[in-house]
Amino acid sequence: MKKGDIRKQEILNTAETLFCRKGYEQTSIQDILDCLHTSKGSFYHHYVSKESVLEGICSKRAEQIYQTISDQLDPDENVIVNLNILLSGIIPFRDEKLSFLMMLLPIFRTTDGKTVRHYYCEALSDCFREAVRLQIQKGKEEEIIFCPETQYVTDIILTTVHGLWTGICDHILICEEKNAEADISEILRMTECCRLMIERMLSLPYGTVELTDLQTIAFMCKQIHNHWIH
Repeated sequence: MKKGDIRKQEILNTAETLFCRKGYEQTSIQDILDCLHTSKGSFYHHYVSKESVLEGICSKRAEQIYQTISDQLDPDENVIVNLNILLSGIIPFRDEKLSFLMMLLPIFRTTDGKTVRHYYCEALSDCFREAVRLQIQKGKEEEIIFCPETQYVTDIILTTVHGLWTGICDHILICEEKNAEADISEILRMTECCRLMIERMLSLPYGTVELTDLQTIAFMCKQIHNHWIH
């Protein structure tokens, strides 16, 4: 790895640590520079702003998430099993992804936050799109899945999944702003609607698609609420 690439990675790693520890809005570029013992020139050589650093972190996170999930895929396994692994893997509600999500949540409803949220969804889609498309295409060839235009349907499904998890985040934020815990039944309703939409797009039997479960949702909501009140 080139020296410049190493410095760029160091900036990302340091910034992510600070963002998760102090919060994105509470962390300044100077905080990052102080931790790295480097100059503003070095920082701006790689990134034009703090937001561009966060976008870089989102890309890195998306790549790491995809690598972890892709390692779980089994070419000899049923198409639906692999498709469920991919779709559920996009949703950042599992324990190992929560620290990053909790860092993003406070800025999600700000102008900059909406831009970053869109960028994170796009980064995840870029990483997962081809793998999802291949599973759908394989399912069509095996006559398990029935749908037109594999690529088009893949893009719609990815958009639907992102709409689900970002919608759940919005619900949690609205509840936390009222000093209340998220309504698990409402989150399950949203999840069920998303699941049914995907099943209908792929002409799959009811209950075939699995996106997340009650235990994961309840744990995620509790962790975020405890983090919020402290």
